[in-house]
Amino acid sequence: MREIFEIRAPEFHDVLPRDAELEVLAEGFTFVEGPIWHPDDHYLVFSDIAESSQYLLSEDGELDIFRYPSNQTNGNCFDRAGRVVSCEHATSQLTRHGHGGKVVRPLVTHFEGKEFNSPNDVVCDGRGRIWFTDPAFGRIREDLGILRDQELDFQGVFRLDPDGTLEAVVSDFQQPNGLCLSLDESELYVNDSWDPSIRLFDIGDDGSLSGGKIWARVEGEAGPTPKWVPDGMKLSIDGHLFCNGPGGVHVFDQDATCLGVILMPEKSTNFCFGGPDRDWLYITASTRVYRIRTETSGPVMIPGR
Repeated sequence: MREIFEIRAPEFHDVLPRDAELEVLAEGFTFVEGPIWHPDDHYLVFSDIAESSQYLLSEDGELDIFRYPSNQTNGNCFDRAGRVVSCEHATSQLTRHGHGGKVVRPLVTHFEGKEFNSPNDVVCDGRGRIWFTDPAFGRIREDLGILRDQELDFQGVFRLDPDGTLEAVVSDFQQPNGLCLSLDESELYVNDSWDPSIRLFDIGDDGSLSGGKIWARVEGEAGPTPKWVPDGMKLSIDGHLFCNGPGGVHVFDQDATCLGVILMPEKSTNFCFGGPDRDWLYITASTRVYRIRTETSGPVMIPGR
């Protein structure tokens, strides 16, 4: 039987049960990403970037198209009204879906008159502010976007306020990717795929960021290769940080110690907590969607609920 855990500290099993099994829920995709769980209606939304599709996966396993074509959408989140906000690689814009994905409108397309690179991952906070990363992957990888020159001269992190104010809050990343808010929304974690690390920022009352020290390195035997780099990232309600990296999903404690890794049979890209008690980890990994039971749970995905 294939090992599914790499144990680095005994506390790992406080987070993942010893008898946990990695289940395949859906397969036959090309490059899946961006899973989010609706806490009221109990379904999963996720993207297949390469196939320019977004899907709905119900709790009983029924799979439906949410949106096609999706302009090679990557990351998704819910806003405070429960609408899906998506990062589009092919158009380099952030969009919001209404009426079950049937009405899609751009939220923001440019910064200071220049197109974004390729918005990648996105979160919404309790104030309705939307935070997103903007690496270049959708411009430099043909399987994830459209090959074209960048207009911006940096790869950064942006904040979009409810009144439409847009700010570049960090601009010194190589390729920013996954991001997540601390439970009290006073801090923002952002990882960098090309400098395999997680950085931690303090959030000011005005939404500005300060700090930015390296909180943890994301390391493993697979090494920082294009196939095994920091990607999706989430916090559990007990403060454990989950981050994709070499070998699979890395689990860190609050002191930035990596307790172990959920070993994936193919490159894992992102994940979210879901299920009635939000104690299942739903993982998108290349051609399949998986899930595994945890001993913890995730916060509600719709801010303010």
